Parts: sequence; C-alpha cells; structure tokens
Amino acid sequence: MKVTSILMIIGGIIAAIAGVIAILGVSALAVLSGSAEGTGLLYASSILVTVASVIQFIAGIKGIGACSAPQKAASCIKWGIVIAILSIISMIIGIIGGGSFSFTSLVLNLLVPGLYIYGAMQVSNHI
Repeated sequence: MKVTSILMIIGGIIAAIAGVIAILGVSALAVLSGSAEGTGLLYASSILVTVASVIQFIAGIKGIGACSAPQKAASCIKWGIVIAILSIISMIIGIIGGGSFSFTSLVLNLLVPGLYIYGAMQVSNHI
C-alpha cells in the first residue's frame, strides 16, 4: 500500500502540473484563434485531469497514513474507487473527442488505482 500511495502522490503532482499547463494551453489556443468555439471539451478534459490529480494526491497521502493506522484503510478504498471512475470518465471523454479506444491504455490507467484498492483492502482486513 505504501508503494502505490507514493506512486499516487507522484502521479498526482505530475498530473496537476500537466492539467494546469493544459488549461493554460487551451486558453492560449482560444486567444490565438480569436474564438473560444470548440474549446469546451478541451477545457472539460483539462479541468477533469486537474481535479483527478488533486484527488489522486489526497488519496496517496491518506494511503500513507493508513499504513500506520489500518482503521483508515476503508476510506482509502473509496478514494481508490473514485480515482478509477475518474480514469474511466477521462478515457470516455478522450473517445468522444475523437480518440480511439485502447485496451492497453485502459489497463494502464486502472493499474495503480487497482493496486491501491487491493492494498487498502489487505490493510483493512488486518485490523
């Protein structure tokens, strides 16, 4: 659980930076094109990335706390499920935006949250 929590923290920080850069990039695109038309989906996905990264960071912090206090592990399961759902929503938005579905990408996006949930379940079962 500790390793996946650290991965969640690192991933959350990197994704938050990427999300902020994406929001700024969409804004710059709107300014340069002179119109904000067609940027709604880009803004939505950029904001989703940023929000999901903050949630991922919080889940990582809570996961590290649950390693020393197993009674907190049950809430980590919920955080992990939220992150997995946000990953799926992000993939759906990507497909709606014109991307293609990739099973490999789905598995990779759900790998760390899945391991996080599994670790939280293992810690909560050892109370």
